[in-house]
Amino acid sequence: MKILVVDDHPLIMEDIADELKEITPDATVIGVSNPLEVPALCDEHHFDVIFMDIDMPGENGLDLAKKILGKYPRTNIIYITGYEQYALDSYSTWASGFLVKPVSTERLKEAMNNLRHPVSGITKKMVEEQYSGSSAIGGRIRMYREKRAMSRNEFAEHMSVSVQSVYRWESGERIPDVISLMEMARILGVNMNQLTGIDE
Repeated sequence: MKILVVDDHPLIMEDIADELKEITPDATVIGVSNPLEVPALCDEHHFDVIFMDIDMPGENGLDLAKKILGKYPRTNIIYITGYEQYALDSYSTWASGFLVKPVSTERLKEAMNNLRHPVSGITKKMVEEQYSGSSAIGGRIRMYREKRAMSRNEFAEHMSVSVQSVYRWESGERIPDVISLMEMARILGVNMNQLTGIDE
C-alpha cells in the first residue's frame, strides 16, 4: 500500500505520516507540504490513499483531489482540515473520509479501515517471498511428491511434462500455472490450499 500525506504545515504533515507508519507498518508513507508537487508524485507512485489538507496556498485540496481522481479514479481521498464547513463540498469528490484537525490515532485507524476502494494487504514483498527462489510452493510440491514415494521421473510422467519442468517447479525457478497446480493436487492427493500453503 502507498499513502501520501499532503498538508502545508510541515509539522502536522510529519505527525500524521508518523502515525500512519505505526498503523500500517508495511505501507510506504510519503509526506509533502507543497501541493504543487502532488501531481508528479502521483504519477510516480500511484498512491492507494491520499490524506489531503483542503485550505492550502497555491492549490485548494478539493480542486487537487478532482485532478487526481480524474486520472486515478480508484485513489482513496481522505480530507484533513481544521474547517468543518468543507465537509459537504468534500463529498462531491466521493471522498473516503473527512477528518477534522487535530486528528487522533483512532480516527486515522477508522479512516483506513473504511476506505471507499479497499486496498489488498498483500504486498509485492510477500508475493516475492512466496514464489521466488526456493519457493514455498516448490518446496510443498517436492514434500508431497516424496511423501508419496514418487520419483521426479514418475511425477513428470503423471504430469505429462519433462523432468526438467518438475525440477524448475520444485526449485522455484518457475511458478506452475493454475491448471498445472490443480493437476498436481489431484496426482499428489492433496487439496490446493495444502499445495499452495494458503491457509498458513
